Amino acid sequence: MSDRGWGGQVAREYRRLSDAKGGTSLEDQGVDNGDAADDQGWTLGEPYIDDGLSASRYARRRRDDFEQLVDDMRSGPTGRDSRFGADILMLWESSRGSRRVGEWVSFIELCEEKFVKIWVTTHERLYDPANGRDRKALIDDAVDSEYESYKTHRRVTRTTPKEARKGRPHGRAPIGLMPKYDAATGKLLTWVEDPARSMIPKQLFEMLEAGHTFNHIERVFAQRGYLNLSGRPLTHGHLRRLAIMHSYAGLRSHKGTIYPGAWDGIVSETRFWNVYRRVTDTSRLTTTASKPSHALTAALMCSRCDIHPSARQEKGRKPVYRCKRCGQKIQKEPVDDLIIGQPGDLGILLEYLARRDIYDVLKSPGSSNATVLELEAELAKARAERDELREAKGSTVAEVLILANSLSAKDAEVADLEERQRQLSLPSSVLSIVRSSADDVWASWHRAPITARRETARFVMSPRYLGRPYVLPSPRTGRNQPPAAERLEWRKTGGRVVSYR
Repeated sequence: MSDRGWGGQVAREYRRLSDAKGGTSLEDQGVDNGDAADDQGWTLGEPYIDDGLSASRYARRRRDDFEQLVDDMRSGPTGRDSRFGADILMLWESSRGSRRVGEWVSFIELCEEKFVKIWVTTHERLYDPANGRDRKALIDDAVDSEYESYKTHRRVTRTTPKEARKGRPHGRAPIGLMPKYDAATGKLLTWVEDPARSMIPKQLFEMLEAGHTFNHIERVFAQRGYLNLSGRPLTHGHLRRLAIMHSYAGLRSHKGTIYPGAWDGIVSETRFWNVYRRVTDTSRLTTTASKPSHALTAALMCSRCDIHPSARQEKGRKPVYRCKRCGQKIQKEPVDDLIIGQPGDLGILLEYLARRDIYDVLKSPGSSNATVLELEAELAKARAERDELREAKGSTVAEVLILANSLSAKDAEVADLEERQRQLSLPSSVLSIVRSSADDVWASWHRAPITARRETARFVMSPRYLGRPYVLPSPRTGRNQPPAAERLEWRKTGGRVVSYR
């Protein structure tokens, strides 16, 4: 039967573009398919479209519309009587279906079962999967395409590690960077800062280091009109991916190994590794329901259970800090007044942060020295690598032993760096609050996000500095409770106990 014998039938397209930099665009595929449908006298239904998704066996992402196409075709006894609702599937070229021979053969069998013909626009031909010759031609195309994919894959896998060791950029430049090409050859030379968009990653890293959450940053960026490379607002997930991109610090990452990049970073290495460690630290993950809202719960401890209490307020009662395990509690407002204070009358914590010598107390002089900054970056990187090793799982005994040895060596490296660093680094959350006068500290404390206040309280109210405040059992019951200062025991390094006020 000639192709013209299928006039009056219903056809649907499957368009796919695996690489936005090359190949025939989805729009052009649609135009060519539409012209062919008109020429054949077919009614063209809604297309299935996968943009930027490879059909190769080496592809890592799912092709959602292709899977939907298969599900739709399976939903009825024939193509016309299923959700697919057509007699003919149109492809711009046969490799747009699949370059995996097994998947393509299964799909051809499905089309045969559902009486669906396959039109290939570049061949200007309609194939019948029930016809042996047509079937062979379609499968041969898939075999050829799979072999081409294999050759491309081998070429890339051989080249990529070499390029990584040279620090060469790979893939699409992220937001804030842009490619620089050789004017004569058109070859990619490196990445450079994109002045029109570099403020996005710069502000992202600044805000994350200051303690702001992704949800907060998402709202701020939306108000500022910042968009991603697709022209859509930046979401929580997108911002998180940007926050762990080594390229912003001028680094090239390949399979867990970090190399110096051939381009200049737009974020300092110290800031990048601080943010990277913060974002990838699994112990910091919280749900929306457990979002922190009280600064001191990260620093206070129950003397009975040695755990942090939570802030609670029962109906008709004043708010309290209450231990979840034993139920021991203390009035919240007197504790807040004692530790945070009031305008003009700073509490223990803010008074400590307002000291003139606070920088000398919290870190050694000269920490802005280039050697010290390099040490900070090295330590942050080593900690991040150690944390990744802790999360790694070996599939064999040999791999487990290698990981254990690697972790042991990395722990020793981190310990050595921490010993050398001593008090040279100060958390960015503390730096964002510490000011030169009492009035500044009060204002900056209340301007800081809750996460920064919690980190500052936990850092300063630690055994090394102010001491860790433990809530003691009340010696009396009823309303006649002792002052909050008598209920808190401040424990410092070495088992020493100090008192305030």
